[in-house]
Amino acid sequence: MRKLAQHMAIQYQKDADLALEPLVAHFTNEVEVNVASDRFDHTGFMERIREPLQYDAEVTLDSRRKEFLQAVADALQERIQRELQASGLPE
Repeated sequence: MRKLAQHMAIQYQKDADLALEPLVAHFTNEVEVNVASDRFDHTGFMERIREPLQYDAEVTLDSRRKEFLQAVADALQERIQRELQASGLPE
Protein backbone atom coordinates (compact mmCIF):
# COMPACT_ATOMS: atom_id res chain seq x y z
CA MET A 1 0.00 0.00 0.00
CA ARG A 2 2.89 2.35 0.69
CA LYS A 3 4.25 1.69 -2.79
CA LEU A 4 0.84 2.46 -4.27
CA ALA A 5 0.69 5.73 -2.35
CA GLN A 6 4.21 6.64 -3.50
CA HIS A 7 3.31 5.87 -7.11
CA MET A 8 0.15 7.96 -6.87
CA ALA A 9 2.13 10.79 -5.25
CA ILE A 10 4.52 10.80 -8.20
CA GLN A 11 1.60 10.94 -10.64
CA TYR A 12 0.04 13.78 -8.64
CA GLN A 13 3.38 15.59 -8.56
CA LYS A 14 3.85 15.30 -12.32
CA ASP A 15 0.30 16.15 -13.44
CA ALA A 16 -0.95 19.52 -12.21
CA ASP A 17 -4.39 18.72 -13.66
CA LEU A 18 -4.97 15.83 -11.22
CA ALA A 19 -7.32 16.74 -8.39
CA LEU A 20 -6.25 15.74 -4.88
CA GLU A 21 -9.57 14.53 -3.44
CA PRO A 22 -10.44 11.89 -6.07
CA LEU A 23 -6.91 10.50 -5.95
CA VAL A 24 -6.97 10.24 -2.15
CA ALA A 25 -10.43 8.67 -2.35
CA HIS A 26 -9.11 6.07 -4.77
CA PHE A 27 -6.28 5.20 -2.40
CA THR A 28 -8.57 4.96 0.63
CA ASN A 29 -10.93 2.72 -1.36
CA GLU A 30 -7.99 0.38 -1.98
CA VAL A 31 -7.29 0.35 1.76
CA GLU A 32 -10.96 -0.48 2.45
CA VAL A 33 -10.82 -3.42 0.02
CA ASN A 34 -7.79 -4.80 1.86
CA VAL A 35 -9.35 -4.27 5.28
CA ALA A 36 -12.61 -5.93 4.21
CA SER A 37 -10.91 -8.94 2.67
CA ASP A 38 -8.87 -10.04 5.68
CA ARG A 39 -9.39 -10.79 9.32
CA PHE A 40 -6.45 -9.44 11.21
CA ASP A 41 -5.28 -6.32 13.04
CA HIS A 42 -6.78 -3.71 10.72
CA THR A 43 -5.63 -0.81 12.86
CA GLY A 44 -2.06 -2.13 12.89
CA PHE A 45 -2.19 -2.66 9.12
CA MET A 46 -3.27 0.92 8.50
CA GLU A 47 -0.82 2.31 11.06
CA ARG A 48 2.07 0.47 9.36
CA ILE A 49 1.09 2.26 6.15
CA ARG A 50 0.38 5.65 7.74
CA GLU A 51 3.58 6.06 9.76
CA PRO A 52 6.06 5.83 6.86
CA LEU A 53 3.80 7.92 4.62
CA GLN A 54 3.65 10.60 7.32
CA TYR A 55 7.45 10.56 7.44
CA ASP A 56 7.66 10.70 3.65
CA ALA A 57 5.33 13.72 3.66
CA GLU A 58 7.56 15.47 6.19
CA VAL A 59 10.79 14.97 4.23
CA THR A 60 9.49 15.38 0.67
CA LEU A 61 10.48 18.67 -0.92
CA ASP A 62 7.97 18.81 -3.79
CA SER A 63 4.86 20.62 -2.58
CA ARG A 64 2.32 18.61 -4.61
CA ARG A 65 3.85 15.30 -3.60
CA LYS A 66 3.94 16.45 0.02
CA GLU A 67 0.29 17.54 -0.24
CA PHE A 68 -0.80 14.12 -1.53
CA LEU A 69 1.23 12.12 1.00
CA GLN A 70 -0.05 14.24 3.88
CA ALA A 71 -3.64 13.90 2.67
CA VAL A 72 -3.26 10.11 2.48
CA ALA A 73 -1.68 9.94 5.95
CA ASP A 74 -4.51 12.10 7.32
CA ALA A 75 -7.15 9.93 5.62
CA LEU A 76 -5.58 6.82 7.11
CA GLN A 77 -5.54 8.43 10.56
CA GLU A 78 -9.24 9.23 10.24
CA ARG A 79 -9.94 5.63 9.19
CA ILE A 80 -7.90 4.31 12.13
CA GLN A 81 -9.95 6.48 14.50
CA ARG A 82 -13.19 5.09 13.06
CA GLU A 83 -11.87 1.53 13.46
CA LEU A 84 -10.96 2.18 17.09
CA GLN A 85 -14.33 3.78 17.83
CA ALA A 86 -16.17 0.86 16.22
CA SER A 87 -14.19 -1.65 18.25
CA GLY A 88 -14.68 0.22 21.52
CA LEU A 89 -10.93 0.34 22.13
CA PRO A 90 -9.35 3.47 23.62
CA GLU A 91 -7.92 5.80 21.00
